Amino acid sequence: MKRVLGCIRRADERFGMIRDGDRICVGVSGGKDSMLLLYGLKLYQNFAKHSFEVRGIMLDLGLVEQDVRPVEEFAERIGVPFEIIKTDIGDVVFNVRKESHPCALCAKLRRGALNSAAVERGCNLVALGHNREDVLETFFMSMLYESRLNTFGPVTYLGRKDVTIIRPLVFLPEKYALGVARKLEVPIMKPHCPVAGHTTREEMKEVLRYFTTIMPDAPNRIMNAISGTEKYNLWHNLRLPPRDMPLSSARSDDSLPST
Repeated sequence: MKRVLGCIRRADERFGMIRDGDRICVGVSGGKDSMLLLYGLKLYQNFAKHSFEVRGIMLDLGLVEQDVRPVEEFAERIGVPFEIIKTDIGDVVFNVRKESHPCALCAKLRRGALNSAAVERGCNLVALGHNREDVLETFFMSMLYESRLNTFGPVTYLGRKDVTIIRPLVFLPEKYALGVARKLEVPIMKPHCPVAGHTTREEMKEVLRYFTTIMPDAPNRIMNAISGTEKYNLWHNLRLPPRDMPLSSARSDDSLPST
């Protein structure tokens, strides 16, 4: 758990996530990451520079009946207020809209429901359990399917809701999260979405696995490239010669590799 707390502290201090008096609502899916985040933030209260409150909210999408008692008991054991909110998101996505690619709409509805619930309960921060691999998979999805360099931010302010989304686990490797959750016997619920395991994100996991066969520490290197903004050297930073300067006298960009 020490490394989990270290990653939370690193993200908090680098991006200024948490301040005195903040009230944090953790979006709990029942997966390893959100459960670790709930536990990690509770422990982080003991040595963080700022005083803050933590509570957990789970959205019941209405897809299948699940036994959530282990999650409720875990939250009670670690001393975190926890609540389950019933929604009709599953019915809307799969029965009403009958989405062939349901992930985008489902995520949008879940975000809206969670953010609204957090604000109604006086929380100004919503914490999500996205780990390092989630950052990288989103980056590749945006690049390959949308032709843009993009991924979600560690901190995002939503003006309409007046709530800020934070992702304290962005530096935590997924494999480590799974190992810690198992070692601590954190209750983990199985995915209950009909398309779980058959999404574009799963394809991006394969892309990352391929990169690691070439270079074992590829995920860490890519993450450093994303977070190291001072190293960016894309085309919006091109140094073009003045229009009245002959092209033959313009210096070439020595930073580009030779071909």
